[in-house]
Amino acid sequence: MKIKFLAIIVLATMVVACNGESNYSIQGKAEGFDDDTSVYLNKIAEGNTLQVVDTAKISNGAFTFESRPLEEEDIALLTFENTRGNVVLVLEDENINIKAYKDSLNKSTVRGGESNKIFSSYISTMVAQNTELNKLQMEGMEAMRSGNQEKMEEARNEIDAIRKAGATHSLETVENNKNSFVSVLILTDLVGQQLVEPDKAQEIFDSMPKEIQETSRGQNLNKLIASIKEQQNAAKQAEVGNQAPDFTGPTPQGEELALSDAMGKYTIIDFWASWCKPCRAENPNVVKVYNKYHDKGLNIVSVSLDRPDARDRWLKAIENDNMTWYHVSNLEEWQDPIARAYGVRAIPATFLLDENGTIIDKDLRGEDLENKIAELLGEEIPQDNATASS
Repeated sequence: MKIKFLAIIVLATMVVACNGESNYSIQGKAEGFDDDTSVYLNKIAEGNTLQVVDTAKISNGAFTFESRPLEEEDIALLTFENTRGNVVLVLEDENINIKAYKDSLNKSTVRGGESNKIFSSYISTMVAQNTELNKLQMEGMEAMRSGNQEKMEEARNEIDAIRKAGATHSLETVENNKNSFVSVLILTDLVGQQLVEPDKAQEIFDSMPKEIQETSRGQNLNKLIASIKEQQNAAKQAEVGNQAPDFTGPTPQGEELALSDAMGKYTIIDFWASWCKPCRAENPNVVKVYNKYHDKGLNIVSVSLDRPDARDRWLKAIENDNMTWYHVSNLEEWQDPIARAYGVRAIPATFLLDENGTIIDKDLRGEDLENKIAELLGEEIPQDNATASS
């Protein structure tokens, strides 16, 4: 009878374990906060926006988020009413304890299970690295102001070394914790900053357990890796000497314009956006070049990476900046298919084509752009530009 009874207990335990839900709860201590201060638990929604999923109140220097079901591990942020900054944590199947300091939220501590342990260690390392980088960047700026080239180069080299060491450490953390959801977060960070080649990232991702790969963040990482691979391949296709990828895009008038219908003797494809300050600062130079050389065979097609809700701002910027040439935009920001076809990951970006559609130069700006167009059209380089370049 005893054996049978024990067998039933074990079986019942197994059934509970198989059917049991994952849950998380958060207990917090809050130093320096007034009672009744609201504490918000946020998840990162689409578009990197914060979505409040739960709220608590501080009472006697403490707050609690009661146990809630957890479908899958995820990153979350605690924010506090009338307080800048946040506390980052991982929602996992554990009781999570937080100690938050109002005057220095970045020094708050998070204690939970293995995921929060790995993540807290990673964050601490990144904070220390960024502190050192900020110090070196300040030293580099001071050296630049004083004209100390040697000190500038020294600071630049140290910055590069720290970034490489940080990337190596982060990659080692991922390699050593492939069974942890946190590795998805760290690898996403590395891929997004292009600190790891996408092929290497894919290799690591494919070696992670299926349950980690199939989380929402895991699926997003897989898509990000594929996207960067696509952009890198596109960038190779859009190198100098290659045929420029043809495209068709919506004009401000609502019609469709093909690159092949906008070609001149020489054509500039100009990627920009109304929200891009460096682009707007460069526009007067492009206007000057266009006005000077359009009648001699120069055409421009500007491709705007404005957002879906920014059509009016796009059109207003064209008018305000006197950009009287061809324009197209799918209003899809960085997902614009034309930008993706050219591997564009930063703007302003320009491609200079000859009459056959061959890319003959890239990313020319200011006097360099004017000098190049003058040279190609057999015109004299403006005297001011020649003096400045000499």
